[in-house]
Amino acid sequence: MLWCNITRFRGLQNSTKLFIKMITPKQIADELIKLSKIDIFKITRQREYVEIRSLFNYILYNYKKMGYTKIKEFYQSNNWYINHATIIYSIESYEQHKLYNTDLVIWLEHIVDNINKMDNFTKREFIRSKINSLSNTDIDELTMVISNMPDKKLEYEQQV
Repeated sequence: MLWCNITRFRGLQNSTKLFIKMITPKQIADELIKLSKIDIFKITRQREYVEIRSLFNYILYNYKKMGYTKIKEFYQSNNWYINHATIIYSIESYEQHKLYNTDLVIWLEHIVDNINKMDNFTKREFIRSKINSLSNTDIDELTMVISNMPDKKLEYEQQV
């Protein structure tokens, strides 16, 4: 099992080196709309819409590292005037929403797991978010993979 995971990881590592595009908030919104069949920009307080917007805001804040003001400006560019307090509450309530709507977790993984479109910063944030939920076996396997990797400086450190 360890060999399979190392092989899969190395294949993934080699295939995503260069041609990685950055995902825009609009692309994330379009993908969520496609997956959920719910328009996140519809101004309503129905639970399904609130949950999807919560997931969307969670992704923008935690994976794209957009601040509350940038998220607010994105909503405004889509004709919805929202304040930062609503965005803060939405992001904080995602953890509660995912307990009752398991589709949110699946959709989050689908969007974040789309490795070929992720920039390296987003990949690192995705890995950080998974660390605390790994089992001891997963940690052991990951340690084996990482210990066999050559030591290199991070790409953004080399550019500075």
